[in-house]
Amino acid sequence: MREFARDREEPDFVRVAREKIQARDARRNSRLVILNGGLMFTAWTFTSPDLVLPAFILNLTSSSVMIGLAGALMRIGWAWPQVFTSRVIEPRPRKMPIFLLAGSVRGVLWLVTALLTVWLADRHSGVFLASFMVLYAVATSMMGISNVPWMDIVGKAVPATDRARIFALRRLLGGGLAMGAGALISYVLSEGSGLRFPVNYGLLFTLSALGTGLSVLVFSRVREPIEPVRRRRMPLWAYLASGLTLLKEDVNYRRLCGVQFLWAFCMMSSPFYVPYAISEFEIGTAYVGLFVSVTQFSSVLSNALWAYLGHRKGNQALLVYGSYFLGLSVAVPLLAGAVPDWTVVPFAAWGVQTAFNLRIAFYALTFVFSGFATSAMFAGQMSYVLDIAPANRRPTYTSFMNMFMLPQGLLPVVAGLLVAWISYWNMFLIVLIFAPLSVMLARRLKEVGKAPSDEPG
Repeated sequence: MREFARDREEPDFVRVAREKIQARDARRNSRLVILNGGLMFTAWTFTSPDLVLPAFILNLTSSSVMIGLAGALMRIGWAWPQVFTSRVIEPRPRKMPIFLLAGSVRGVLWLVTALLTVWLADRHSGVFLASFMVLYAVATSMMGISNVPWMDIVGKAVPATDRARIFALRRLLGGGLAMGAGALISYVLSEGSGLRFPVNYGLLFTLSALGTGLSVLVFSRVREPIEPVRRRRMPLWAYLASGLTLLKEDVNYRRLCGVQFLWAFCMMSSPFYVPYAISEFEIGTAYVGLFVSVTQFSSVLSNALWAYLGHRKGNQALLVYGSYFLGLSVAVPLLAGAVPDWTVVPFAAWGVQTAFNLRIAFYALTFVFSGFATSAMFAGQMSYVLDIAPANRRPTYTSFMNMFMLPQGLLPVVAGLLVAWISYWNMFLIVLIFAPLSVMLARRLKEVGKAPSDEPG
């Protein structure tokens, strides 16, 4: 009632001035969110759990289970702390301090990891591998903690009609910067750089630490709007029960979690794309940088499309398209062995002697489709959950959605066991089964976040 009375008594010139300030802050915040995303994605590229880390771990052990464990730690670390974090921050009017603390710790951890890599990796590989897994688990947990306040701040600071576009532009900028990072990764891991293991990877981890620090600094400049909150912190058991109740009461939320669950099965093969290419096709580790660049180029290319489609067709459409592309990314490794292992010079008639391997070029399509898929799923999922969540329950919606991923965190380990038991190819075949299921469930989500039609009637 006080809010209603204030709005009714507020003079027009005061209301207009306030709306102008809010619009100005929204534009400023949107630019900062985009820049934060570009830096964050670049930092993440230098330590990509699907591309860089599998090749790194292959230098320490040939165990497919250990490669899968690194992928599992990424997913588990991302998921497990979010419910506990959301319960703490939901009653707080300001969430930025929690984000700054967790983000800063994550940057420091990657710097410590870089130092240990240079110092220990080639001397005591077993001790280092155990230390790396512990540090990586803590760093990914910090990412999970920081995601909850980050999502709530973005939900307050970016208008609902702009979220899909902003998320897509974040990926667009991040993809562009990460393409440069991919070229740098390729050079650092090549013989031409003069850097040898483990110094080359220590440099990549240092660059990730710097990128993380810059992304946190940029986001700290966002002007966090203050909204009404529930002042009392709920008991843990009651809070957990309230999250589970969401699955019963909100059918779209339940289906979104189901789609995410099926995606996890499709994506459990992603940490093995690079090891498969290295072991099956005998490619050099310098190709890791090429695959990173291909992934990010496709991300850049696709995000312009996703920004438009998300605004015009709604965020549900992005989840459907992302599921299609995810299935294609799994199908390519199954077909790559049938492609001839030929070196071709397609432009020799024009005097251009650039050559490439036909099979490896085809295999790169898995990273093209993966780039399209992850961009669509990321922009669609984050925008969709913010669209359906009540303003004062955003942390609960986002954190429980990610907590439900916790059991899925073990799937890369399962994939590693399947590789050891029945081979890479058969593991990819099993994973492919879940792609059409995710498409069907994504199509059942209600359309939200769709721009009003320009057509009359």
